[in-house]
Amino acid sequence: MTFLMYVRYIIPSLLLNKDEKLKADLDRWKEICEAHCSDWKGMAYLLWKYKEFRNLVAYRNRRHPIRRRLFQIFYPPMDTLYLDAFEIGGGLYIQHGFSTMIAAKSIGENCWINQQVTIGYKGKSDPPVIGNNTMITCGAKILGSIHVGNNVVVGANAVVVHDVPDNCVVGGVPAQIIKTKDA
Repeated sequence: MTFLMYVRYIIPSLLLNKDEKLKADLDRWKEICEAHCSDWKGMAYLLWKYKEFRNLVAYRNRRHPIRRRLFQIFYPPMDTLYLDAFEIGGGLYIQHGFSTMIAAKSIGENCWINQQVTIGYKGKSDPPVIGNNTMITCGAKILGSIHVGNNVVVGANAVVVHDVPDNCVVGGVPAQIIKTKDA
């Protein structure tokens, strides 16, 4: 085994138990991807197979620039997925991160984001706040200083520019409540 291959197998064990949110991410990804194995093997598998997961791990190591840079050398991230949020809760799952920009003030726990999603600023406003257990489907845009509540589904290609209450489904341009879910 070459030195580089050895290092690629060691990195997952170094990342484990460093961050509770990363552990929550790992558990959620293992569940969704049906990776029924130990945390170490799950981390190695997800880093090998999913560039979106690599971006998330790099984000979780953003306050450790040397560790982050070494990690990115051995596990290159997806170059069309941008994570620039102030805070992201544990359990974030990014399915198909192609052409996705995430710039939020905060994202709650167990958020699911699909491809070609834009979460970000509208002019000089603050970025949005996304609640817990949200699902943001393909092509959706969430823009400006707004709040998207807990347990919300944002429909495909919806453009959200106003606050969204908890427990609902929104869609359209501009997004409107399509359905209210029972709490």
